[in-house]
Amino acid sequence: MKGQLEQKDIARFLKELRVTKGLTQQELADLLFCDIRQIRRYETNGTERLSVINLYASVFNISALGILTASAKGAF
Repeated sequence: MKGQLEQKDIARFLKELRVTKGLTQQELADLLFCDIRQIRRYETNGTERLSVINLYASVFNISALGILTASAKGAF
């Protein structure tokens, strides 16, 4: 249903943020101080954890609400 937030929508938007910024998964993992496997999980399965969304928000200079809103609208 359009407008309903799903983890797959978040996953697609997180990947789009990374690709748009021109970062590899490894570069993003280094910025977030995590393992590349975790980045792959976020980009495949998404996340509901606000702490992770806040980390992405800080790296990509967007608000957490902006990530969630854009994901819900399919703005990718």
